[in-house]
Amino acid sequence: KPPLREGFTTGTAAAAAASGAVTLLLAGCLPAEATVALPPFTQTANRIEPSDDLCLAIPLACGAPLDEKTAWAEVVKDGGDDPDATHGIRIRVFASFLPFNAEQLPANFQPPIRPLGEGFCESESSVWPGRWTSAPLSLPCSFGALFLYAGRGIGIATLPGLPIAPGEPAVNPEPRKQIAYTVGRAAKAAGYSGPLHILLSAEEGEKRALRTLNRRLGIVGGISILGTRGTVRPYSHEAWKETILQGLNVSQALGLDELLLCTGRRSERLGFGLYPCLPPQAGIQAADFAAFTLKGAVARNFKRLRWVCFPGKLLKLAQGLEWTHAKEGAADLGMLSRFCRDAGGKADLLRALENMPTAAGAFALMRSSGHSLHRTVLQKLG
Repeated sequence: KPPLREGFTTGTAAAAAASGAVTLLLAGCLPAEATVALPPFTQTANRIEPSDDLCLAIPLACGAPLDEKTAWAEVVKDGGDDPDATHGIRIRVFASFLPFNAEQLPANFQPPIRPLGEGFCESESSVWPGRWTSAPLSLPCSFGALFLYAGRGIGIATLPGLPIAPGEPAVNPEPRKQIAYTVGRAAKAAGYSGPLHILLSAEEGEKRALRTLNRRLGIVGGISILGTRGTVRPYSHEAWKETILQGLNVSQALGLDELLLCTGRRSERLGFGLYPCLPPQAGIQAADFAAFTLKGAVARNFKRLRWVCFPGKLLKLAQGLEWTHAKEGAADLGMLSRFCRDAGGKADLLRALENMPTAAGAFALMRSSGHSLHRTVLQKLG
């Protein structure tokens, strides 16, 4: 098979769209693509610089002036071959000389936009994003002043423990620097040094966010603008680990002392059925990162950890495997057979267990034997 194709992050998409909107606003033309520097960035006072020379040329899908003081441009986010919830989403960015407020709306726009917290507009312009945050976020920049707004489809943080403060747009620190640096380059190329206001929006952002962990992390209203490296590696372990750490940080910041660790959505759903008193933020989907999650939980001084998983993962945890993926961590069915023997299993059952291809099949075989062997073995594994 050919190698999996890499994509780019929502942070890179937003930076490219912002660059296109600023160029259209200041120079009157929309380029075919925007060159975006990739994280990490270094920041000193009001100066942001990329740590190396890595860049991506991102195609601009479309854009247009909204009026003489505002323009917009759009990028279609490409996640490559990663099963990314935001793949194909349209990131639309508005650039303006003036703050985004009701007085600046086009004359034919109805109804007026309502501030965050008062709900979304019932009907919207096909172009205008429909809402913004009640207060802009000031970003460090090397020119004039730069203000960032979260428009429709971009989430707002509401809980502590995230890299961003409650009440701020869900734009993580590296993408903020990436946007500021990219907008600064576009402004400098056009010879402009005054203030700029940048509003991010995402088509279907609220709907796409339902397929992420945003709601549990306290991010409401849309997707997050993310990206510590600017590109997306398909099926990235780093991305999953970052999600685990964010979940642990939110749980810690909320003062929780108990976690519900699980391997995926099914085991998590069953876990909350067993422990309905636990808040949603107690759930951490550790997947195959057993040791990584446990170490992170211990480092944050949680008092009680509950593991909810299916028998195959339980066996691998009992084996002491730090990484439980089937590719590198095989289930020790011989160990399972020994536990069954210690619980009184007969010779024919033990032989059958050792020949089973999966742990799930082995447990099904024990259950079908008509004894309570599987319960005894489960307790020993636990």
